[in-house]
Amino acid sequence: MKITKELIKERFNEYNQKYFSGVLGECEFHLFPKTTGFLGAYSNRVDRKGKPKDRIWIGTCVKWNETLLRDVLVHEMIHLYNHRIDGRKHDGLLGHGRYFRRQVRRIKREFGINVDDRFKKVEFLNPKFQPKRWEMILCWIIDR
Repeated sequence: MKITKELIKERFNEYNQKYFSGVLGECEFHLFPKTTGFLGAYSNRVDRKGKPKDRIWIGTCVKWNETLLRDVLVHEMIHLYNHRIDGRKHDGLLGHGRYFRRQVRRIKREFGINVDDRFKKVEFLNPKFQPKRWEMILCWIIDR
């Protein structure tokens, strides 16, 4: 599956309706370069006019499939939800605190989706490019 900004936007709109009742609103989408090992990231800032700008970044270093894309995108959308809807700018370790965990549990309970076990589902495009052990341990700690 080839990852594009258009595909991400399409899935974002679908998942926003399905998992978040359409409350997330607008978001920008960006792609990480192939040399970056991140699967996804959420960031926000305020533009010059004082309007918040939310961004979701998706990696291009992995072989994407529908399940992995859904899990990673929903994970990042939870960060967006926590920031925009819950008003939590800082929530635990790297944004994975109790408000984040609450949404993870809700999505698992209501839809049967576990967005935390991402590394178990990942196949990198370059087999030599694997996350370092400390990165996997950090992700495991954060996602618990």
